[in-house]
Amino acid sequence: MVGVIDELVSIELDEVAGCACMLDDGNFAAGFDSGEVRVYGCDGVVTASVSLGSRAVGVASLSGSLITGSSIEGVRAFHDQPLWELPLTSGCEALASSSFGVVAADGSGRLVAISEDGSEAAQAEFGHVTHLAYSPEGVCAAALEDGRLLLLGPDLAVLHDSPAAEDDVETVSGLTFRPDGTLLAARNSLGMTVDDRPENRIECWHPEAGLLNASELPSKATALLPTESGAIIGCFDGSILSFEVGEKDHRLIAELDYQVSRIIHWGQDILVASWFDVFRITSEGELVWHFEHIGVVEHILDLGERAAIMGDDRKGGRPAPLVIIDPDSPPRHDDLPIEEEVTADSEGHSGALSEDELRQVEQRPSTHHEAEDILDTLHEEAEAEIGDPVVEADLLDDLSASARAINLPPVADAGEDVTLGADEEGKATALLDGTRSYDPDGSIVGWAWEDGDGMVIGDTPQVRVRLSAGVHVFHLTVTDEGRPRAGRRSQYRSSNQRFPNSALRAGKASSQVATIP
Repeated sequence: MVGVIDELVSIELDEVAGCACMLDDGNFAAGFDSGEVRVYGCDGVVTASVSLGSRAVGVASLSGSLITGSSIEGVRAFHDQPLWELPLTSGCEALASSSFGVVAADGSGRLVAISEDGSEAAQAEFGHVTHLAYSPEGVCAAALEDGRLLLLGPDLAVLHDSPAAEDDVETVSGLTFRPDGTLLAARNSLGMTVDDRPENRIECWHPEAGLLNASELPSKATALLPTESGAIIGCFDGSILSFEVGEKDHRLIAELDYQVSRIIHWGQDILVASWFDVFRITSEGELVWHFEHIGVVEHILDLGERAAIMGDDRKGGRPAPLVIIDPDSPPRHDDLPIEEEVTADSEGHSGALSEDELRQVEQRPSTHHEAEDILDTLHEEAEAEIGDPVVEADLLDDLSASARAINLPPVADAGEDVTLGADEEGKATALLDGTRSYDPDGSIVGWAWEDGDGMVIGDTPQVRVRLSAGVHVFHLTVTDEGRPRAGRRSQYRSSNQRFPNSALRAGKASSQVATIP
């Protein structure tokens, strides 16, 4: 059984952290929907805070400064005090930084390159951006809503343009640069066409040479960790894969029960977030320990000798706490039985029976005739009629209470895949239907529908939403009388066909597809 570790510090939060990053001084920053951005020390104590006035969509570090992006105001920089501000008319939707500068995507489909002093270096319009990455050399990678992948120079000029397949619906689930400047892009398709194209794949791109290779994945990549010699990939099905430069096939490191959301290095090992748990795993796949968080883990930050864990319990109520752990803590095994060591004593006795003792055991003992009469009487009494067993009422109550205390998690079901057509206004109304969700040992008491930005849009089993053309992601969470579990994900994409529903285990995300011509 895998051992567990305990937290060093647990700090209650009044809201969920939507973004987080490490800072150059060893502290870390977290941004919240209220617009507040807090800077924490390695002990979890707040050392500074700023208010952006609107939802914090990204935080980053640049040359010792804290860079923030907000949904309305734009991009701002701080270092003990405000340094500069670059307003964005449509607000900031994505943010990435490197030693070269900052790149931000606004709500109108525009990318803006920002120099270290806050001046605008370049801008270009490509469309709605879903993922951003920035290399130390100033190369920007952008994934668009329609599945298009772009590699851009420091002036945002296009180096490589990889559109999505015309006969399929493709998306990008992750972008990151390796230390050598190679881009890792996780791409996924819905498999509309039957051909040799992998539905889930990892692509390697070079700023000059273009696409180097593509490797098939068993499931959609949900976490990317670049390494000196390749990459470690966490997948939607819980598998963790290792890729090496020059090798097309992957090596399976471990298989977890739930989707992998984050992976970071810890010495020669890795720390992996999967649902409510964090695991320390060796390169050979050995599980060193696991830590169970109250909420779904969304951020793991390396603080040097410690690690910070933040998540969203998705209860619609009290957020999960910020937790500080020591990943090098020795794990404990509370459930292992204690074995008593048997040793020979000083006189050489091993505890076994001697030959004489064995012969005495095998012989039938002789009994006195009076003793035999007593045994006969006892035998006759033992033949009395046997009725139904009597069970103490207290025992039944205890068993019933124990069964109720188990509290199996509820199962969230976001409904079937759908295809929608647009009306004369170019929009469509979709019904988000979670009525098939259930609790195996109780009843569901809470519902929470969230959009792709994490905003709660409804608290009933069914919610109607008005959609325009594009990709719209919704997440359903159901809560029982005990512990909540995040549910299955509903997703609407642009397409021309209706696709079958994916069969997945309860508690994990699935997709719905809707067409808005």
